[in-house]
Amino acid sequence: MRGHFLIGVLWLLFLTPLFVNAASDANQNPSVMNLSQSNITNDMCALFPGPVQTWQGSAGKFEGSHKLNITGTAIINSNHYIGFNTVKNTSGSNSHVNDFCEGKSCQPIGENKNLYAEKIKLDLWPQVDDGNLSKQRDFGNKKIFWFNTINLSNKNIVFPSGSVVHVKKMTLNNSSLSSESKKADDLLIFVHDLKPSQDILHEWVDLNAGTQVTALIYSERNLFMSNGNNTKVTRVTGAVTAPNLVMTGKKNKLRTEIIGQSTCFEAQPEYQLAMTPTVATSTLCEPQKIEFLVSKVGASNSDFKGDISFSISSATGGKWARNVELNNPQTFGVGSSDFVLTNSDSRSAIWLQPNGAETVTVTASIADMAGDKPVGIYSFIPGGFSVTPNNNNIIAGQPFSITVKAVACANQPNLNDAVITQYSGVKQLEFDTRYLAPSQGQYHVGAVRGDNELSSLKVNFTNGISDAIRMRYRDAGSVNLVVKDKTCTSDYCELITTKTNQLKVTDLPQGLVGEVSLHSRPWTFAICPQAGDSFIGTTNSGNGLVAAGDAFVMRAKPLQWQVGDSSDEAVVIDVSNDKYCQRPITPNFFAQDVPVATVTASVVGIDTPQKGHQGKLTGKVAQSNIELHDNTAMIFNDLRWSEVGSVNLGLKSSAYLGMDINPSWRAVGRFYPKQFVIKNSSITNAHTESTPPFTYMDQSFEVDFTVEAQNAAGDPTRNYGAFGSTLKENLQLTAVDLNQNRQLNDISMRLDQSNLSTGWQHQWQQAQLTIKDGELAFTRRLQPNNKLATTTTTADGPFKIGLGLSVIPRIDCSALGCTDFANKTQPLQRYNQPLMLTAPLKGELYSRYGRMVLDDVNGVFDQPLTMPLKVEYWNGDQFIINADDSRSYFDSQYSCKQIIYPLIPPTSFAELKPLNDNVLKGKNNALQALPNLINNEYLKQQVRFWIRIADKAPADIGCSENNKQYQPWLTFNWRGVGDEDPSGLVTFGSYRGNDRIIYRSETAVINP
Repeated sequence: MRGHFLIGVLWLLFLTPLFVNAASDANQNPSVMNLSQSNITNDMCALFPGPVQTWQGSAGKFEGSHKLNITGTAIINSNHYIGFNTVKNTSGSNSHVNDFCEGKSCQPIGENKNLYAEKIKLDLWPQVDDGNLSKQRDFGNKKIFWFNTINLSNKNIVFPSGSVVHVKKMTLNNSSLSSESKKADDLLIFVHDLKPSQDILHEWVDLNAGTQVTALIYSERNLFMSNGNNTKVTRVTGAVTAPNLVMTGKKNKLRTEIIGQSTCFEAQPEYQLAMTPTVATSTLCEPQKIEFLVSKVGASNSDFKGDISFSISSATGGKWARNVELNNPQTFGVGSSDFVLTNSDSRSAIWLQPNGAETVTVTASIADMAGDKPVGIYSFIPGGFSVTPNNNNIIAGQPFSITVKAVACANQPNLNDAVITQYSGVKQLEFDTRYLAPSQGQYHVGAVRGDNELSSLKVNFTNGISDAIRMRYRDAGSVNLVVKDKTCTSDYCELITTKTNQLKVTDLPQGLVGEVSLHSRPWTFAICPQAGDSFIGTTNSGNGLVAAGDAFVMRAKPLQWQVGDSSDEAVVIDVSNDKYCQRPITPNFFAQDVPVATVTASVVGIDTPQKGHQGKLTGKVAQSNIELHDNTAMIFNDLRWSEVGSVNLGLKSSAYLGMDINPSWRAVGRFYPKQFVIKNSSITNAHTESTPPFTYMDQSFEVDFTVEAQNAAGDPTRNYGAFGSTLKENLQLTAVDLNQNRQLNDISMRLDQSNLSTGWQHQWQQAQLTIKDGELAFTRRLQPNNKLATTTTTADGPFKIGLGLSVIPRIDCSALGCTDFANKTQPLQRYNQPLMLTAPLKGELYSRYGRMVLDDVNGVFDQPLTMPLKVEYWNGDQFIINADDSRSYFDSQYSCKQIIYPLIPPTSFAELKPLNDNVLKGKNNALQALPNLINNEYLKQQVRFWIRIADKAPADIGCSENNKQYQPWLTFNWRGVGDEDPSGLVTFGSYRGNDRIIYRSETAVINP
């Protein structure tokens, strides 16, 4: 129909003045239609011949972008047409390709001129209007409105049914306009363009941000629909006539829509319903599946969401459910029963089973359905096998047994399951597998013959009951074992043709068939490394796996049971042997529609070291079989063990189809420390009396440090101390010249570590290696090409030295795994080698090349002479007094002397005064040489004294005095014979009386 009486009366009420005005202007504007009261309904419907259009004679166009939809369009030869000359897709490269009309392309009007709307001249605007509409008003009984603007934001406006709204400008954001009846025909909106020139179209009508309008809109202005950032769809329910129409959507999401709704045009029914199958015959042993298929008229796919009503006509009653197992069924009685499938989509199904053998009729429908109601006729007859396993829960690969009975209706205790006793003798049975979860597979359930599963077997029956049949299924999941006797089919059945007064052939269309549900689980899990990895490393041998705390990969492979395997589900299986990783698996454990089981990894013990710290297993320790896998194994790629060594890793699963899978375990290793960290450290110089403190070269100083082996989280790895020595890292102390002007700063070769305990690098206590009061020395530089028997050094320095710890590099890190220090911030540059970094100890060593000096003295023959003693160091240019030294010492009792004059010395000669003392700020003036006075006679004497500080006495002077004040760091190469004790020349009798008088022999004495 083109119109209804109601809409004609309604529009007659408010359009009378409009029509009169239009008639008076008809001669002046022939493009404006001429309306009379006799053809009101048809003429007004001419304004809205379809859901979207412009008027005849307009060059209007429709533009759309991205996801939008228009329903109720005219369908001509399977094409969807709208009333615009131009249809343009502004979101793609091809502007004429679109899917805007119910998923199909919207076609321009072309030759279908009847899709144009007629153009009318709207009435003049009254002198007094209703102002602006911005919120809901009390409209009373009024039904004709003249609004200057309608500007709504987040508002809902409801007009009386039958209202006519005139407006100049209209903008709606997230708002709604409708009549009380919520029908589009009960609200008409005219949008006026009152600009001087009627040929120029001005501002837009904007419907935005989820706005909902239920009305018929005739607009002299262009109309624009968009969504903005709102999640709701901007929608017009009714029809739109405008010069130009623009709809913008979102990519891949519907955001603007026009739903055609009016009695002025008849939209095609949206959906049609079918049932499949429509005719079927089955036994009472299994429910009949009935599918309801909802398709969208004119569309390739359907987005149906709604209710499907159906009735069941039965003579015996029965039950139906939405699942094949008939869980939570609904019952239907004798006669006709009505039901509704709520929340259905385009493909829904029920399973139907009556209480007795009969024919059941099912009739279905949906609201506003196109076409006739589909009808299905389903016949149910008895017949089949009852199959009983010794256990419905089986282990993949492990044999089980079944017994088969020929019954009137198989596996239905509430129906007639009487055994057909005439079914006796040897029968050829066939075995099929119906996969349930998952829905397909590569293995089948078959009769056991050696290592094969037979799909056919001759079985002896006695009074309808078979001998026990040994079966096997090698996969996991839920399946139905289907047992058939193909000698009894709809074409031929030995049972029926050889007996009388039995079932007709047509009563057994499938033959004798029976099914039984089996739930099969994997036997256990193999614990396998990923390709390239090894799990056999221990604290004493084998390759490394990963650093403690870093993620490692474990592959869990569900295994089939084999002969010799335990079948006790409580037994934990040791799968340490790599052969388990090569065994057959249950591939259906990973299929898409499998029963879900969660497999959890845990630490079940320590492999090595014995009685080691167990640590913690973190990361993703549990995951289901539908998560990460490669169809052969579950992949745990984020397991982290906090300790080092090798761990006994266990796997267990939650109930799989109501069964526990045998837990398994395997030793996995080797884990090694992620990093070394210096927990605390200090450097104590030998001389702490000054600031900064200092140490002479070759003089001992102390270091303290504690190194901790840690995991990736920075926690100690206590098992590291139990590693074999060949698998522990070799640490080395390094010495770095901190003078930035020296590019080659590695002076580690001058670091004397001989006083540290042998093998200190391996003396770990659990996670820590500690050096307490470690004695080191920074050695003097040896004179090159020295051929002297005594060590000879060359002065250099002074040095500011940083000490550090490094790991000696290895070439087998990729296999064994290596650990290094975490904070290597101290650069170390060696000659012709790349820059290295070392982990610094706290503090610095200030090293100086030092020497002890005795000055030569002379004086009268009978008075003691003071021998100045001082300590000097090399400042880089020369030796200067070390004013920072107030600790170096000497003892004159441990000294040597060399008599120079007279050549034949007396039995008694000059001596040093016994004195044990220290220097103060590098000097000491307390040491005296005492002359030898014989009867107070004048005696000329000249002697060289050595203060013993070296480990060996001076060469070639015959000194045998042992050194008990060992300070070799203050020796010096005084005479060119090597580093030796300091010495000074003492001369007694250089003059007597007047100092200005030189006596005979004095010159010779002074200069021997």
